[in-house]
Amino acid sequence: MKTSRMTDTVGTPTKIVSSYAPPQLHDFLNEIEDGYYETDLHGNFIFVNDSLCRMCGYTVTDILSSGSSWYANFTDAENGIRLKNAFAEVYTTDQPIPSIEISILSKESDQRFLEISISLCKTPDHDPIGFRGIVRDVTNRHVLETALATRMNMLALLQQVDRELSCEIEAEVVVRVCMQAAIQISQAEIGFTAMIENGHIYVVQAIGFTGQRELNIHEGVVGRVLRTLQPELIADVRQDRDYIADMTGMEAEITVPLVARDRLVGILNLETQRSAHFSPEVYEFILLLATRMAGALDNAILMRTARDQVLALQELYTQVSALERLKTDMIRIAAHDMRGPLSIINTYNGLLREDLDPHLTPEHAGYFDAIERATDRMVRLSTDVLSLERLQEKQKSTSQLDFTELATVVSEHHLHEAQERAVRMHIHIPKMAIPVVGDETELSEAISNLIANALKYTPTGGQVIIKVDTDNTRMAFEVEDTGYGIPEPEQKKLFEPFYRVQTRDTLKITGTGLGLYLVKQIVERHGGEIFFESRYGVGSRFGFTLPVAVSDAVASISTRETQQVRRVGA
Repeated sequence: MKTSRMTDTVGTPTKIVSSYAPPQLHDFLNEIEDGYYETDLHGNFIFVNDSLCRMCGYTVTDILSSGSSWYANFTDAENGIRLKNAFAEVYTTDQPIPSIEISILSKESDQRFLEISISLCKTPDHDPIGFRGIVRDVTNRHVLETALATRMNMLALLQQVDRELSCEIEAEVVVRVCMQAAIQISQAEIGFTAMIENGHIYVVQAIGFTGQRELNIHEGVVGRVLRTLQPELIADVRQDRDYIADMTGMEAEITVPLVARDRLVGILNLETQRSAHFSPEVYEFILLLATRMAGALDNAILMRTARDQVLALQELYTQVSALERLKTDMIRIAAHDMRGPLSIINTYNGLLREDLDPHLTPEHAGYFDAIERATDRMVRLSTDVLSLERLQEKQKSTSQLDFTELATVVSEHHLHEAQERAVRMHIHIPKMAIPVVGDETELSEAISNLIANALKYTPTGGQVIIKVDTDNTRMAFEVEDTGYGIPEPEQKKLFEPFYRVQTRDTLKITGTGLGLYLVKQIVERHGGEIFFESRYGVGSRFGFTLPVAVSDAVASISTRETQQVRRVGA
């Protein structure tokens, strides 16, 4: 029955009746800080205090003579329905509503947020006669809560953008992610992002319009921002003489340059039909978003550049590899094919010298010596070149050999050379086997090169000491001499191909400059390390270490107990 009565009467104007509160309370009600109201069962106001009037911006007369309720004159349709349903619920259930929040428009058309309570007023016989309630202005609280919620939403969106950009290296995807976030927060109707690469500016993505104009650094707000590199928020584009419309009806514009590492990489532009959408908070968010966008775009550009450079390097490497193969083939052919002619030259040079020897003057004999030295040098050069070529093409050996035996045999091959040069050579090699994995020919060449160098650069009366030692895990081979030594500034270039140290003592010593380079290649190919030390005018020590292959013999025999010393006098 109550529901029917309420439905029939709400919204029907009636004359103003007296307040339900006793007259002696009116002054008190007008003094309290909260608003207070009373209505009849039709929802018409019959009493309001001064605080409520101040909240709404209306006078008491304005409100009491309005002829209708809250939900008719002072709020919008949505809030009006919520209020009407609330009054009906209180009337039907006879239970008060302690708080309901609504928004109203004040007399100055400002939006205010009010929190009101609703309860029934009854006669002494408990018959309902109207409604009353307390009203609080919660506009400030609502504004703060809305701002906080907006800020939290912005921060959450920024975190999401950060997560997506952290694993993204494609410029187009970076732009799409950031544009979606910008449009979502700013509620912009149109916008675009443009990138700058190699002096050209082009639109990567446009939203809300098609047929975008060609960007020009000399025109419009976009051109101004590109020149000044300063972001701009234009609250009223009609007041900006540089503004160029991409679509009619726009009110506000945000334009931000995308700068990373002090370099312009692009520009972000947004426009809206309602300038209120571009609040200071939204502008701040767009600036933060633009910073992330610029960094991600810069990374994407760097990655794209790196990819292009890698492709270019791969193509260049292919070309260089082809040239290297051609060069290698030419060197190998030349080194191999010139050995025959050199052999013929040496043979006929020897025959001619033998036939003419009784008639040769010292000067003419020197000519034959020069020919012999030149051909010998060319033979050594071709031999070294072919050895290097063999190293590059040959697969690593997996055979096991006795380094002790190998070093002994190679060292003894140089005994005659030492005697001819009047150099004392001492060989300290243990009797026990030292197994290593490697190629016998290559290791022989490395050992021989070091011994030959020591003999060649040691003057008459000097000495060369050859040593082999092991700690059962690695073996060491070294050649020490009392030769000319190497100046310290020259030592860092020793193992470069074709490099030869030239001092006043070694000017007349011939060589190819490939010996030490070849030794280093062989040693490193066998998993070893080369070492040396030298003092100019005192002598040098060259050697290398190799890993020892697993062998019971090495573990059971002491190097000191089995060491053999060979001494050969000049």
